[in-house]
Amino acid sequence: MSDPAAVSEPLLAASLYPWHQSLWQQLAGDQPKLDNFPHALLLSGLAGSGKKALAAYLAQTLMCHAPLPEPHNASLQPCQQCRSCQLFNSGNHPDLYYLSTPEDKKIIPVVNVRDLIQWTVLSSQLLHKKVVIIEPADAMNQNAANSLLKTLEEPSANTVLILVTSKKQSLLPTIRSRCQTLDIALPETAAARHWLQEQGIEQPELMLALAAGSPIKARDMADENAQAVRKMVLDSVLQIASGSNEPVSAAERLFKLTSSKKTKTTRSKAGKNNVSASVSDIIYWLDSVWTDLARISQLQALIDARSFISNLDYEQDLQQLSNRLYLKKLLQLSDSVNKAYFEIQGSVNFNLLLEKLLINWKDCLK
Repeated sequence: MSDPAAVSEPLLAASLYPWHQSLWQQLAGDQPKLDNFPHALLLSGLAGSGKKALAAYLAQTLMCHAPLPEPHNASLQPCQQCRSCQLFNSGNHPDLYYLSTPEDKKIIPVVNVRDLIQWTVLSSQLLHKKVVIIEPADAMNQNAANSLLKTLEEPSANTVLILVTSKKQSLLPTIRSRCQTLDIALPETAAARHWLQEQGIEQPELMLALAAGSPIKARDMADENAQAVRKMVLDSVLQIASGSNEPVSAAERLFKLTSSKKTKTTRSKAGKNNVSASVSDIIYWLDSVWTDLARISQLQALIDARSFISNLDYEQDLQQLSNRLYLKKLLQLSDSVNKAYFEIQGSVNFNLLLEKLLINWKDCLK
């Protein structure tokens, strides 16, 4: 069976973001709320809304032996002093079980869920609450989800299950019906911009536009390497449009940024400045520029482009380019990019996939 202590380390980034405050009042406004906490909670929201950090913060608070009121309101927070908090912060809490996709898989297999179920029937080592976090819960295949149903129906005493997902509708209805659901929204733009400024992020408006309004993703996208990758992708698209580069050579250059493993986290050093990217990074930026062009082509006569495009710093280039495109072909290309998100999850020759996308891009030009 998996050792829960070995899998608690990813949760060290437990934090309560400012836009979670009202939700936190619902979850932990006072001790009775913690004492009568539901046995199963489903945290649902868009990617980058801070669901995992909130789940971790909630887990630490539930297991804390002496939660304290927050200074600015009556809601509770972990004391950070008790034995439970110390173990949590060290990444070795015996009463916390974090279940996610194995490194070599895209799903949570049924065997991993069965290991979890065996763990839930064990007694708490600290004689307090036990917490399970499953993230992303939508990664459970049908067999794994069905195995979890009985545990959700008949939970062990003092055990709380927290399911985290960005795709609530992908979960089995029987799973959703057995959980109390809490939907987590992204913050308002002004609040998100203010938070990014507090984090020392330059160009917060641009970063928020690139991240579709998620301040957490915006913070990550402000990374120098991420912006270098974006520039290389967008410049490749523009160079093909100007005739200064060809699809095959552009695809090869972008492919060299990636490793052979097509994951979000795998990086490989490449290029003169050691810029590196995942396969999904490159698809994301191609998607962003072609989506911007499609929106400009369809909406620029009605709405200011800055209100609906992501790559604000390329606005002028994109405006000029939009007049040279076959819109029907561009929309077909956008469909191909959407399919590419799924293709890169399996066995695909990414260099050939890039070549095909960029050749199709050239065909969009008048």
